[in-house]
Amino acid sequence: MNRTSRTVILAAVVSATVLIAGCSSSGGGSSAQSTSASSPQATTSSTSAATETTTYPVTITTCGQKVTFDSAPTRAVSNDINTFEDMAALGLESHMVGDFGLDGYGPNGNGPVPTRDEAAFKQVKQISPDYIKLEPLVGVKPDFLFAGWNYGLTVGSTLTPANLAKYGIKTLVLSESCAHVEKDKQSVSIEDTYADLTNLGKIFNVQAKATQIINSMKAQIASVRAKLAGVAPKTVFLYDSGTDAPFTAPGLAAPDALISLAGGTNIFHNLKQTWTSVSWEQVVKADPQCIIVNNYGTPTYAQKVEFLQTSPITKNLTAVKAKCFVDLDYAQLTPSPNNGVAVEAIAKALHPEQMG
Repeated sequence: MNRTSRTVILAAVVSATVLIAGCSSSGGGSSAQSTSASSPQATTSSTSAATETTTYPVTITTCGQKVTFDSAPTRAVSNDINTFEDMAALGLESHMVGDFGLDGYGPNGNGPVPTRDEAAFKQVKQISPDYIKLEPLVGVKPDFLFAGWNYGLTVGSTLTPANLAKYGIKTLVLSESCAHVEKDKQSVSIEDTYADLTNLGKIFNVQAKATQIINSMKAQIASVRAKLAGVAPKTVFLYDSGTDAPFTAPGLAAPDALISLAGGTNIFHNLKQTWTSVSWEQVVKADPQCIIVNNYGTPTYAQKVEFLQTSPITKNLTAVKAKCFVDLDYAQLTPSPNNGVAVEAIAKALHPEQMG
């Protein structure tokens, strides 16, 4: 997600659970990074291959670049809640020296902390609640960073994998964000989330754990898909923020894939961009049947819904009249182990009869 847009409204993440209103129910080494170019493609591997023990050196592909690890990193850093939860879910807190961008999360925040991640939140030091900056990052002498383009990494800045390699930091880039540097990437998929977990499993030699998490997510999503067999999709708008112009998740942002898996169609699916602003006129023209509200910071979920219900531009939308709002947290809508939960919640809102 574009951090500039996020920072304007982010105070503290307030959603503690998934709530659904209206039509839904309640819903390594310190050597420099190797970055030889390869063909742009998402890194994937079968779950059977992922159960193998890592033999070092191991090479993974991230946003079309090959990165080789001679051993598992021992001074890892993550940026943003979703990459942290990927690492925490794999039990990698003992390999971490800090995190960035968890504003509102953790023991002193209001954001949801999955039970499996509680120990990691207590153990891993928060370097800054804001996104990464070069000096404090280099200051903890990391050998690994997990971040994404516009999730901490910025094209043309000092915060790029190539520049960080000069400091002995090897970077795993969030797969969803590769659209910022791979112009032929024209779709997103839940496979992007699986690829991140698979790569982490290989890098840190926790492939069996990665497989376990991926298989659990696949089972949850498969259950949803089975219940929705033959059901006509409903149109969905994701509302992140903004009153003059709404900030949303078009066709190259993770929620687009989650909406599709949940029996919906993103009204901005054909807009081949990542998180971006659109116009209210476009939203009104599409007239979505349901609205996902990205719940974090201020304005709160309730405040966003109130705006949608009272604004003369949006109050007559089909979704607003039907009170079909889905309250999902930022960590569920961005690539993370929580994506299966998000798919199920969206499906319950769109198709309550089929989902039960």
